[in-house]
Amino acid sequence: MLGIRPLARIPKMGFVSRTTPLAKLTIPRAHLLPARRLAFPILPGISRAYSTKTAPPPPPPPKSDKNARGKAILSRITRFFTFSAATGMVIGAVAVSGLVIYLILSELFLPSGDTRTFNKALKEVENSAAAQQALGFNQGDRLKAFGETGGDRWTRNRPAQSTKKRGPDGKDRMVMRFHVVSPHGRHASVILEQIDTSWWSSEFSYIALEMPNRKIVYVIEPKFSPKNFAPRGAGFGKGTGFLGLNWGPKKD
Repeated sequence: MLGIRPLARIPKMGFVSRTTPLAKLTIPRAHLLPARRLAFPILPGISRAYSTKTAPPPPPPPKSDKNARGKAILSRITRFFTFSAATGMVIGAVAVSGLVIYLILSELFLPSGDTRTFNKALKEVENSAAAQQALGFNQGDRLKAFGETGGDRWTRNRPAQSTKKRGPDGKDRMVMRFHVVSPHGRHASVILEQIDTSWWSSEFSYIALEMPNRKIVYVIEPKFSPKNFAPRGAGFGKGTGFLGLNWGPKKD
């Protein structure tokens, strides 16, 4: 059974009884929410603005260029020549770099290189008993070695001179000339011939010392020539003029 208090709450819940006056009749707030929601737009955050003025007409299409095809061909030709020139420069730079690297490596490491031949021949002279007796130095002493000297104080000492040619046996031969000075000041010219036996090996045909007013002293006896063979400068010469050069017309 319903008590007295629950019956007293019925008017507040929206129930109308016969004894309830109209002035005290109240409508719950929840009943107004659907109507209030319908009074507002469903999406209030979205708003669109429309221009009231007329939009300007679109720009006219560009005029057709009669020389467009010629310009396109000229542009392609220009790009082709530019690309070809750049490629040629790159290939040329790579070729020059490769040539320089090859020359440096062949000079330092190949047995036919001037630097390696010079160092090897100087060691042979320093370790030779005949050279020690002729120049008056002891075992273990170092010799001063240099190329052709200049005729004046303006010319620096040149590197060792050498010439290369192919012999009748088909092997490459190199003739070199340089100078040595002992710690006691004795001077001699070293003349040698080297034969390439293979790509990575070579041997001296002879190494000789030329000293002023003395006979030739052989550090290595000639292997492929008679024993009385006297090597010469093989066309080596030195300039006595300014900067080590012979100026003027050639004299017979």
